[in-house]
Amino acid sequence: MLGKITFIGLLLVTMMFQGCMPETKPFVPAKVEANKALVYVYRPESFVARGSTWSLKHNSKVISTYFINNGYIPVYVDKGNNNFTLFHKNMGFADNEYDNITITNVKAGEVYYVKAFMKFAGEPHFELMENAVGEKEISKAVYFVDKMK
Repeated sequence: MLGKITFIGLLLVTMMFQGCMPETKPFVPAKVEANKALVYVYRPESFVARGSTWSLKHNSKVISTYFINNGYIPVYVDKGNNNFTLFHKNMGFADNEYDNITITNVKAGEVYYVKAFMKFAGEPHFELMENAVGEKEISKAVYFVDKMK
């Protein structure tokens, strides 16, 4: 009897937490639009800061508040210079900006990979990756659907 009660309790707790989990989709390369460039911003699997969520801006506009471990965000951008900022959203306080990167001379029809990761000092950091490296690393990432938007 106690086993059945324990099982039902665990089942209910599991179902409760499952409702809190974000929907994910495995990495699937997106089509590049002819008049735009595609920038993948990704955060590889890491034990460091695993549970922290970061936020992302493109040219000062917030595009995600739910950028988590092993996730990626595809961003269609115009040609020219494009800036990305990695920050932590503080409710009611100034946002903590961690790092930013500007990709210069972005060309329409091209794909770019920007990696967000923790530096040894413990601060989140951006790095523009070579396409071969970015393609390999992002293939393991998943897209987290931001249901809060």
